Formats: sequence, C-alpha cells, structure tokens
Amino acid sequence: MGRKYLRPDTEGYLLEAEACKEAIRELERLAAKLERKVAREKAKRQTEFAQVMAYRSEIEIQDDYGYGFLTERQYDHYLELFRAGSEAMENHPPTVVEIAEKVVRRVIRDIFEDQQEWQFSALSPEQQEAERKRAEQAQLEWKRKIAEIKKRRGIFDNDENTSAGS
Repeated sequence: MGRKYLRPDTEGYLLEAEACKEAIRELERLAAKLERKVAREKAKRQTEFAQVMAYRSEIEIQDDYGYGFLTERQYDHYLELFRAGSEAMENHPPTVVEIAEKVVRRVIRDIFEDQQEWQFSALSPEQQEAERKRAEQAQLEWKRKIAEIKKRRGIFDNDENTSAGS
C-alpha cells in the first residue's frame, strides 16, 4: 500500500510520531513502577491502620507510649489515626509518589496528543478531511449513545426539561 501524496516533511512528522510512541512506552513503564509504589504505600497505611484500630481506647495507646513501646512521633500519629477512624484512610493527603504518578500520567496524555497531531499532519489534505468527518461522526454517535443512556435512566438535560415544560 503506497502513498500517492508525498511531502518532504511527511517523513519528519512520522518520525516525530514514532518518537512520541517510544517516549510513551518508557513513561508507561515509569508510571507502572510508581503505581506499584502507591499500592505498597496504601498497603502499609492499611496495616498501620489495622494496628491502631486494635487498640480499644486512647488510654491503651497512652499506656504503650508510657511503657516505651511507641515513639512520640508514633504516639501522635496513632492518636490522630485512632480519632479520625476510617476517614483517615479514605481522605489522606496525597503522597509524593501519588502526585508523581499523576504527573507522569498527565505527561503521557500530552505526548499522546502530540503523537496524534504528528500522525494527522502526515496525512494528505484529502485524508485529513476524511479523518475530520470520521471524528465528527464518531462524536455525534457518542452523543446519541449518551442521550439514549440518559433517557433510559430518566435523566434529562436542562434543554429537554425547559422544552417539555412549555
């Protein structure tokens, strides 16, 4: 399958797109590594939470601190966890690793968009127009599908409610 439309810069566009793919592959590996670290941090928090919830009262935590089983830092942290309960697990502040994973995922999305742009730029004007029409058709189909789901669930847009009420 050969191309009929040739531009000198097309190969450069395709090289840029290929470079984006390579960068995405490497960043995906990094994101997976960070994701595993996040899972380990979560498991550690859950283990610690289970230890804290094994105490029946704050007095037991104070006793362990008094007998030297807990450091002052652990004591303060355990009291905080004990008082917050399960909300401490659900609403903890994000860790550096969690933020790093989000940053890497954002960079991956940006590079993916660049890759698509480079691939699109390498197309002939006719192919670009066909791709625009295909994307427009896909978007219309998606909107129809969403409207159908909303209709089945009894969810109406404001436009539909105002026109139905008139």
